[in-house]
Amino acid sequence: MGGTTKSRPEQGEGSFAASALGPLVIFALAIFTYLSFSPNLFNDGDTSWHLAAGRLILDTGSIPDADPFSFTLRGHLWVAHEWLAEAVMGAVFRLGSWAALGVLFGLVVSALFLVLGLELRRHLAARHMVLVLAAVFMLVAPFVLARPHVLAWPLLAVWTLVLLRARENGQPPPLAAALLMLFWANLHGSFLFGLVLIGVFGLEALMQETDRRRTFLGWGAFAVASLLLSLATPHGVHGLVFPLQVSSMEALPLIMEWRPTSLTEDLPFVLLLTATVAFLLYRRPPISLPRLILLAALVYLSLSHARHQPLLAIVATLILPGPLSRSSSGPSLVGEFRHIPLMATFLAGAALLAALRIAVSVERKDSATNPIAAIQAVPGNLRLRPVLNSYGFGGPLILHGISPFIDGRADMYGDRFLFEHHRIVAGDAAAFRRAAGRWGLSWTILSPGAPLVRMLDQEPGWRRVYADQFAVVHAKR
Repeated sequence: MGGTTKSRPEQGEGSFAASALGPLVIFALAIFTYLSFSPNLFNDGDTSWHLAAGRLILDTGSIPDADPFSFTLRGHLWVAHEWLAEAVMGAVFRLGSWAALGVLFGLVVSALFLVLGLELRRHLAARHMVLVLAAVFMLVAPFVLARPHVLAWPLLAVWTLVLLRARENGQPPPLAAALLMLFWANLHGSFLFGLVLIGVFGLEALMQETDRRRTFLGWGAFAVASLLLSLATPHGVHGLVFPLQVSSMEALPLIMEWRPTSLTEDLPFVLLLTATVAFLLYRRPPISLPRLILLAALVYLSLSHARHQPLLAIVATLILPGPLSRSSSGPSLVGEFRHIPLMATFLAGAALLAALRIAVSVERKDSATNPIAAIQAVPGNLRLRPVLNSYGFGGPLILHGISPFIDGRADMYGDRFLFEHHRIVAGDAAAFRRAAGRWGLSWTILSPGAPLVRMLDQEPGWRRVYADQFAVVHAKR
């Protein structure tokens, strides 16, 4: 059940590492090319406010601790928990606008698949490795957006491999590896899951190792070091509990990415999950109880909230191949000195593609998450007055210098505010008039399908001033 002794490669398996590197480099370059040129990378309104936050951090040299963007909660307590990711995004955007941002996220995701592939090649033939990577990419692709969570994915993969390799070698993780937590905790709230992984693999070590005192001290020291480094952020203990506060919000189902997984919207995920579970039941690989509990918990999280699907895909891809193949081949993760030319090929190819991407200007077009034409159509004097906006439009308004009613920082606004906003946009006349009186609303910018749009068309004192397929603007008479 998930022992620590290294298994010996069988006859012919020694070629896995070498034969898989060529296809792996090609696969990673293909992902880099596709994502860096894909407009879908920016298909999220939150990208805009993250960029605005990054710009603010770079301009002021400080991390904001109060809301600088909205007019409804201006000055309210807000901590930029993803400040490092936002600063990186802001710096890259300043260097090369949207094209450079595409290069950054294309490179990060291709690096993730290099890490996954370098591990998979130890257990699978090249064709099987590529099939697994293609399936994983199909699962994570809908969540590949220019947002901080994607920047944390390679850290998640490397962190998981550090713990897996420690178990494989029957040793506690090296204390130096805990430094990864310092970057992760300042990058994205998913670092808390990294701390959970220490508990999972540490428990497995205690269950399986004979020298339990040495095991407890070694894994305990690594856990303490990781925990202390996770507190080395501008937020301290608040940063540690922040992910728990967000995940416990009652209004989360109102946000698209926090919706439960459904058969209609997540068919590839449901089919692959079903096929994987069936395959595991058929093969019955020797997976330890802590790892089974971890995988079951990730399945539960993925079914509860669609945004956790990539988390399951990445971790399962690293955990399952070893027990399924019951053998390994070649060096692990890094130390590819024998194959420097192939890795150099990836870097050279990525550099060439990055130069091409930056040389070709990116023209942001209207979309359901970035209603450029509608925002530009708003008269200058009206832009300075209080606005009611759809949730997803908050980020683009901020980037255009307009203070929104609400934006993607759901944790700052809280359940009560989100539910009230939902009632307003859903066409609750009393809720709208209450908000209009309280905030002195002068105009609205809403998705065309919002029930409030139809209500405002009939509301005395309001008139439609602009409309297209992505947004409708009303102004107070």
